[in-house]
Amino acid sequence: MRRLLRARELGILLVLAAEIAVFSLLTRQPDRPSPMLDADNLLATVRDMTVLATAALGSCVIIIAGGIDLSVGSCIALTSVVTAYAITQGYSPLAASVLGVLVAMLMGSISATLVTRAGLPPFIATLGMMSIARGLAYLITKGATIPIPDSGFTRVLGSGMVPLPMLAIPVPVVLLLVLAVIFHLFMTRTCWGREIYALGGNEESARLSGVPVVRLKYLVYTLGGLMAGLAGVIFTAYYGTGQSTAAMGWELDAIASVVIGGGSLAGGRGSIWGTCIGALIFQVLRSGLAMVGASDYNQLIIGAVVIAVVAFDQIASRRAVR
Repeated sequence: MRRLLRARELGILLVLAAEIAVFSLLTRQPDRPSPMLDADNLLATVRDMTVLATAALGSCVIIIAGGIDLSVGSCIALTSVVTAYAITQGYSPLAASVLGVLVAMLMGSISATLVTRAGLPPFIATLGMMSIARGLAYLITKGATIPIPDSGFTRVLGSGMVPLPMLAIPVPVVLLLVLAVIFHLFMTRTCWGREIYALGGNEESARLSGVPVVRLKYLVYTLGGLMAGLAGVIFTAYYGTGQSTAAMGWELDAIASVVIGGGSLAGGRGSIWGTCIGALIFQVLRSGLAMVGASDYNQLIIGAVVIAVVAFDQIASRRAVR
């Protein structure tokens, strides 16, 4: 019980509960006590956060390893465009989705090559890949969206529900929970997971201990591409289009979700479940601002939250060193 009470996840769950409570009070109406707490609204909020949370799982692993990935949003857009374009060219939704995910994984592998072989800092390498992936998405679409026909792909993965005794859960949410369990077990119950934590804690010590540093960096950046690709596929199924402008600025949201969830930009620390809760905090913030009529200040407030979170993380890291 003491271990549970010390968990970072408990703290951010309290932050999430406080956030929902504040927006519930702000949106209270005489004929509608709390729109924020409506079951339909909460379900829509959870569904909307699945794309960001899925991509953030990959970012979490990269940050734990001591890296960073600024190409997440662009890879989501590129996957969305490639998947939609392949479907319109006659490929099955499954084949198109696999192709889109493979393209995103290729982007991640190239980032790893730039970091490990060319010696570029992760920030510079992934910043360049961010522009390349977004540029490729624009070239394919020429700035237009690519609508896809309604099919089992959009009806199941996009808007499908898994019936349970008390409620129905959106298919993307179920998929996110399955992926989160897999990643949690991978990071906490496997040798690779422990080596990734060691790599982020101190790369030189990890190398001297026999940790395959180069191989692990390829692994984490490829996993980051995989998760961005899956997020792009979910985005395409949910919105029914491929968009070169999809997920603009989401790389910062993904990084902030990781940090809010207990991760450290210095590496060596992070939580899969905390990352999911962090992504939900951002989505509740967006939904709440829209409900209170402050959506024009959306980016302003989210930017301030990102700065505050990263600043808090840096201050906490310096105090821990002392």
